[in-house]
Amino acid sequence: MQPDREKNQIIICRSCGADYAADLANCPYCGTMNLPAAEAEYMGKLEHMRYDLEDLGGLARRETRRGFRSMHKRLLLGAVLLVLVTGLLYGVHAYRDRAESQRVKEEYLWQREAFVQMDAYYMAGDYESLLAFYLEAQDAGHQVWQYKHSAFCDYLEDIRSAQTALRECEDGYDDPEWLFREEVSLYRLEYLRNLSDEERGTLLELRAPLLEDFEERFQLTEEELAPFRRMLAKDGYVPFSECERFLKERGREN
Repeated sequence: MQPDREKNQIIICRSCGADYAADLANCPYCGTMNLPAAEAEYMGKLEHMRYDLEDLGGLARRETRRGFRSMHKRLLLGAVLLVLVTGLLYGVHAYRDRAESQRVKEEYLWQREAFVQMDAYYMAGDYESLLAFYLEAQDAGHQVWQYKHSAFCDYLEDIRSAQTALRECEDGYDDPEWLFREEVSLYRLEYLRNLSDEERGTLLELRAPLLEDFEERFQLTEEELAPFRRMLAKDGYVPFSECERFLKERGREN
């Protein structure tokens, strides 16, 4: 009941002498502080501040607990995803290993039979059948480079390409640049190191008619032939553009 009495009580300002309610912290006329009321107002504000801090602390604790629960869920979800991804990668890796093992096994079994057949063609001197078999297997994706006569077969393909170009030229197909490139590329044999003496001797015999045609048809000097030899020694092939340029320049000179 004391607060109600103070609320209705009238006091006199000690500065200006005006009458005003005792619960006002300051005189409404001159602003002089009413210490008892000002102290009561200050203590009331402190009490409200304490309640606000308590509410804020409770809110912070609730938010913290909510944050921990959210973080726990995210960590759990991340762990589950990690397990799933790890399992998926392991499954893919295992599948690839099995597929690769199966492929290696199939290739090994194929080579056991195919290389025997290719050897039979080689021993019989049936180089057309050998090359046809070799190229077909190569197109099918087999590892024919593991065949012991693979370099021999590769150069056989060069010879066949030159033979085809010569045949086209003799039949009236006018493309001297193509024939020039195919025949001059046959000098590559001198720079091959992975041929046996027997293989090299056979290839020399097979290419002889083609080089004879090249020398008679184009009549290059050793100086003119030297750049093409350097290309073959360095890169193993002659660019078509170089053959075209050479023949054009020679044509202008003539």
